[in-house]
Amino acid sequence: MRLSYFLLAAGALLPAAARAQYNFAPGTYQLANGSKGEASLKLQLAENGSPTMMVGVKNGKERRFRAAEITAFTVESHRFVRVNDFRFLSGTDADFKDPALLEILETGPVELFCYHYQVEMGPNFKAHVKLPVLRKAGTSTFFAYCPGRTPGFDQKLAPGGFVAALFPADPVLQRQFATNAVSRAQLAAAVHAYNQGVRLP
Repeated sequence: MRLSYFLLAAGALLPAAARAQYNFAPGTYQLANGSKGEASLKLQLAENGSPTMMVGVKNGKERRFRAAEITAFTVESHRFVRVNDFRFLSGTDADFKDPALLEILETGPVELFCYHYQVEMGPNFKAHVKLPVLRKAGTSTFFAYCPGRTPGFDQKLAPGGFVAALFPADPVLQRQFATNAVSRAQLAAAVHAYNQGVRLP
């Protein structure tokens, strides 16, 4: 029963449309040394003693880049950015001091990102987890929004009131965030609507 629960949880947190970034696909990159270019890229989550990395194939040669070596990269429609001093490192990532690679989901007054990480759930089973994190535009402090149990993540790090404070112009939405009433499925749409000036009655 427990393994079945985690299989369901992992599946819910990583829908099929989001798995594309784990396979090589056309992309663009910008390295910390200023280099830019195009290559076949993928996101490789931390495992077997290696941190989360961007892996690229160009001119038939494969190269791996740790997060500190990357500024940003895109794999098909998935955009990633490096974030230093990220305080929510979880799962296998917690074993490393590397910066985090966050996927950009929504921009505007409130920015929504997704932190991808991997958790060892048992023999021969790894869960790929997506943790939503938000911040006010122009700031560097992220807040995790975690309305349900999330494998490998400490729920105490994500009180709903922190995220609610990002939405001062909509008291109704604030109450929903404070009580974890906004589901993961609703999150991106709620942030997008707020950024577009839509307010709940």
